[in-house]
Amino acid sequence: MHLTRAYLNPRRKGAIKLIANPRALHALISGCFPDQPAPAPGDAPSRVLWRLDTDDPRRPTLWIVSPTRPDLTQLVEDAGWPAAETPQWQSKPYTPLLNRLTAGQRYAFRLTASPTYRLPPASHKERGRRVPHTTAHHQLAWLTERTHQHGFTIPPARHSGDIGPAGETPLQLQLHTRAKGTFHKPDHNGKPTHVTLTTVTYEGALDVTNPEALRTLLTTGLGQGRAYGCGLLTLAPMPTP
Repeated sequence: MHLTRAYLNPRRKGAIKLIANPRALHALISGCFPDQPAPAPGDAPSRVLWRLDTDDPRRPTLWIVSPTRPDLTQLVEDAGWPAAETPQWQSKPYTPLLNRLTAGQRYAFRLTASPTYRLPPASHKERGRRVPHTTAHHQLAWLTERTHQHGFTIPPARHSGDIGPAGETPLQLQLHTRAKGTFHKPDHNGKPTHVTLTTVTYEGALDVTNPEALRTLLTTGLGQGRAYGCGLLTLAPMPTP
């Protein structure tokens, strides 16, 4: 596994297109793996996760987790700073970090996800339609209800800015960004259709409880919309108090 970081130049026409349309960015990323083996007949392609962080509007950061190392030369030429003296993308093995995970460790984390739920089906022969959670309360609960099965817990709050689902103990968890975006994709007949994606970027701290389950989450993602930049959870050392 590899963890890759790259930068986009938001003044470039190519970057403006990619930032506005996650489907276009997904398509470009998908073509950046020269060493990715073709899946066996009947098997799904290997999962590639990505997330675009726009905290710094002058230099949005693209993160990618993938089974093989990508070549982002085309991305930098089309949407970055191809003549910069400093490297504009870097890739490193992810497996050493995954192997270091042990129960009891605490990390800072960030996750952009698309929290959804299913409406009751109209009949027992149908599946209920999937719709997004739109309130902060339900978006928080969506994540906290999934922590145990994915090998971590979120510790109690230390600061006044931390929050938790209504009526529960505040946690070391914040909703960094809540957004709703629309982009186009062709339907089965090639006609353009609107896709609306509701996303939430979570930030906080987590305690590892099941390293194997957390490794699986870090490499396969969480929730819906993974092709559109959702589901990638990344870890970082806890900041010094």
